[in-house]
Amino acid sequence: MTFIIDTYTLNVLDFSEESNPTATQWYTWENDALKTKNFVYGLKRRWRLRCVEKNVAWNNSAAKYLREKCQNGEAVEFTVDEGDKYQLPATNVYVLNISIEMETAGNVRYFSIILKEV
Repeated sequence: MTFIIDTYTLNVLDFSEESNPTATQWYTWENDALKTKNFVYGLKRRWRLRCVEKNVAWNNSAAKYLREKCQNGEAVEFTVDEGDKYQLPATNVYVLNISIEMETAGNVRYFSIILKEV
């Protein structure tokens, strides 16, 4: 199970993908009836990942790195290799959202990110 963003290998607890078509829609009158027409230009995907880091210094944290990319509006490269379960070749994405949670005891950091295809 491998999830990589740029040079960071993530320890992913769970993830999901959402696909939305980029399309235009219009109405036309055909055979004495109102019809809806669609033209799909392509598909844009979003991913939600929930991750954990244990005993990682903040300066080396993937969460810190992704927060900075989100803040600067910079794209990152996202790759997934889950064998037969799920494959995603290197894809450029934006970090739309990141939330970070830390336990008060120990050096454990949980973070959730939402990625959107460029």
